[in-house]
Amino acid sequence: MGLFDNPWHILIVLLVLVLLFGSAKLPKAAKSMGEAMRIFKKEAQKLHDDEPPAAQVQVPATPQVAAPQPPVASQAAAQPAAAQEQMAALKQQMDALQQQMAAQQAPQGTPPTNQPG
Repeated sequence: MGLFDNPWHILIVLLVLVLLFGSAKLPKAAKSMGEAMRIFKKEAQKLHDDEPPAAQVQVPATPQVAAPQPPVASQAAAQPAAAQEQMAALKQQMDALQQQMAAQQAPQGTPPTNQPG
């Protein structure tokens, strides 16, 4: 025979609860229990909604192609004079480095060739 088979058992348990917790605390406890159940249901629903369906096939994303860059001449026209000066100085340094590399790679007996620049 179970605890809640007889209605008198249920009444006795409720009476003990009222005596233990008091009549003022029981409504608050029931309210907080209801709110906790609502929060639990919402969180469980969010977890269920976040999961992707197993039957759905994932398609790999297509790679994005970068837009073609405008010619260097149009970029130079849009840059301020200070930036153009920096670019010219960097180009001179690059030319000097290329000449040094060519001199190091050339055989010892032949003079290095000058690159037009």
